[in-house]
Amino acid sequence: MAARMLGAALLLGIGVVHATTWLVTANDDMTFTPPSLTIYQRDQVTFRNDGGLHNVHADNGSFICGDDCSLHTGPSSNAWQHTLKFNALGTFGYFCDQHGDLTSGMRGSISVIDRVFVDGFETP
Repeated sequence: MAARMLGAALLLGIGVVHATTWLVTANDDMTFTPPSLTIYQRDQVTFRNDGGLHNVHADNGSFICGDDCSLHTGPSSNAWQHTLKFNALGTFGYFCDQHGDLTSGMRGSISVIDRVFVDGFETP
């Protein structure tokens, strides 16, 4: 029975998709590295403070993280780190409240794409 289900899954193109965790650092030179990132839906991004007084604040307000992502969300010079999962498709801008805003300064963006439309279309 299990072999039939596996065979049916392979015929339908259903497979196990492993999410990736990406790293974005807030740097002491008031930049995010990398400044932009393209990931697949359901991947995770770890935001980490590598030096300076920073936080990470989504343009749409969906996350604001400093020492934590609930009560202590303001810029902090502590060595904080937070991992967030991106389930929605789209482009999500973010900035540091201390050094940026919705349009300028210390900013970054994450583009979340659907794996279904890109798998198998890479060029050799």
